[in-house]
Amino acid sequence: MLEPNVIPKTEPHLRVGLFLPEDGAKRVRMQLSNALDYSLQSNEGEKTALIPGGFLEFAIMTDGVIALIDGQTKGVSSRWRIMPAAEQLRPREGITVKGVIAGRGFHWKKTIDATYSGVLEISQNGQALMVVNELLLEHYLACVATSEMGAACPTALIESQTIVARSWMLANIEMKHRKLGIDVCNDDCCQRYQGTTFLTEQSLQGALSTYGQVLLYGDRICDARYSKSCGGVSESFENVWDGQPVPYLDAIVDASEGFQDSALPLDSEEKVRAWLEKVPAVYCSSHLLPEKELIKYLGNVDEEGTYFRWRFVYTQKEMTALLNLKLDLKAEAIQAILPVKRGKSGRLIEVRVVYYTQEGKREFVIKDQYTIRDSLHELFLYSSAFVVDTESDGGAVPTKFILKGGGWGHGVGYCQIGALSMALRGHTTAAILQHYYPGAQLIKIY
Repeated sequence: MLEPNVIPKTEPHLRVGLFLPEDGAKRVRMQLSNALDYSLQSNEGEKTALIPGGFLEFAIMTDGVIALIDGQTKGVSSRWRIMPAAEQLRPREGITVKGVIAGRGFHWKKTIDATYSGVLEISQNGQALMVVNELLLEHYLACVATSEMGAACPTALIESQTIVARSWMLANIEMKHRKLGIDVCNDDCCQRYQGTTFLTEQSLQGALSTYGQVLLYGDRICDARYSKSCGGVSESFENVWDGQPVPYLDAIVDASEGFQDSALPLDSEEKVRAWLEKVPAVYCSSHLLPEKELIKYLGNVDEEGTYFRWRFVYTQKEMTALLNLKLDLKAEAIQAILPVKRGKSGRLIEVRVVYYTQEGKREFVIKDQYTIRDSLHELFLYSSAFVVDTESDGGAVPTKFILKGGGWGHGVGYCQIGALSMALRGHTTAAILQHYYPGAQLIKIY
């Protein structure tokens, strides 16, 4: 596993979690590639050669994990490893795992069949199966580029996304899943990784042409955060995560030098509203890159078409039920949802909810953009950059709440749709990275 704040001198291996204990999987099915050779090894060391194209199944038993090869029981072990004869990476080749979660914990959650190179390790963690993919970092990165964004993206987007993903991975600041014995998971809480499923020769070339290149600030690899769409202004690090300001992760306007707009800077409610109610000609804007054209550039998981500006309408009944579910308010009605504190991008980082219970009027303050997004959508709100309008029939509480917002994600660092727009306009890989991480240097470390 990777160590934090250590700059590797050679290409490392990663452990990527595909099925986590929280997924609750009791049984997992897989199919081997027809073109590659594999063997199956138990924790006791027994090794069995596998027939190309065969099916494997693993399930929890009282005394361990049972393995079946083409429907025939192989045995029970505490851990199984499926190992390739050689470390190689080919588009759509490897072990196809059925029912992998994509969008874990988010509103776009679904299951997909995904194909992986490298080693697969299957074990039991609590009452669920855990599946881990071990592979070379550069193999992982070639797959991340076309898992996060689509294969049709221009070279500068593929290369910059790869360098950003490599930097974030090697900075290894968050270590969200270290207790599970993995470096990273396969999904949006870390980085999207769907194996060789959408791998192309272009993304392979993107990894090769940027091999070992990272962003450095001072003597440390940059914690290169990124999101789908900043909404026109990126957010500063300290307004999303606890900690001190990070110089290369301060808020920027996602536009060419000299861009001006009467709403900027977003330092009042009036300006935030004006900004979110228009479509300025910033890089990630649908003014420069129409959202009907985005589908051919985005990753397989993304389906909704409104990333730059969006709108949600809730009835009084829906909003009350939602906030009771998310915050356990025991409210009978919601009177108001009021902004308390915003970041530099207009993202809310503190919201006050005014509501009525049987005992009378109450208030509840929601703090941090993640909890705000979690609380104001059944699954997860696109971003916390929004204003709230209401409709009323003259009663004591509104009949409707209208959320008008912008952006997709936390908004810190690299804006994927903005970077795509820059690449389509001929900006170089280096120029894109300098735009989103000002002051950072591009360095080859191995």
